[in-house]
Amino acid sequence: MRWITLLLLAGLLVVQTGTVAAAPPQNDLLIARVMELTNLERQKAGLEPLALSPELSGAAQEYSQVLASTGCFEHTCGAVPNFADRAGQAGYTGWTALAENIAAGYPSAEAVVSGWMNSPGHRANILSPKYTEIGVGMVDGGGKFGTYWAEEFGARPGGSAPGEAPTDVTADDGGSGG
Repeated sequence: MRWITLLLLAGLLVVQTGTVAAAPPQNDLLIARVMELTNLERQKAGLEPLALSPELSGAAQEYSQVLASTGCFEHTCGAVPNFADRAGQAGYTGWTALAENIAAGYPSAEAVVSGWMNSPGHRANILSPKYTEIGVGMVDGGGKFGTYWAEEFGARPGGSAPGEAPTDVTADDGGSGG
């Protein structure tokens, strides 16, 4: 069953909308695995799983490429330095909460999710009940650190958690790791 879920998630990542290119096929399973591991961490905390958002996936994939190609490792890199604007350009609009995790140098899905879970800010984003949707991007073989990851979290009306706070935007980077 797990492999079917991974294959379905990988297939969904390939049909992203907008002008952003999908991750190369060899990265699709790694991206699906990050989503699976993130949702497992949420399940352990008694939280609902995050749903795949093609728009957030597009924003995450595009930003992973920016990180890999520019030598910049911040939440403010590239031509669109605000991650809320990047999400909007990818078609993710009407959101009530939004957050971003980035990381570099982690060679596997397990390593990057473990790194994020060992960082208070990233852990808070992953385990926040206010987020209902996720997108993950990954670029392998570029820049100073080799592998770049982005995880975008969001919530929109209709898919938001009950009692959600008003508009909230947070950003946290994953540092570099090996």
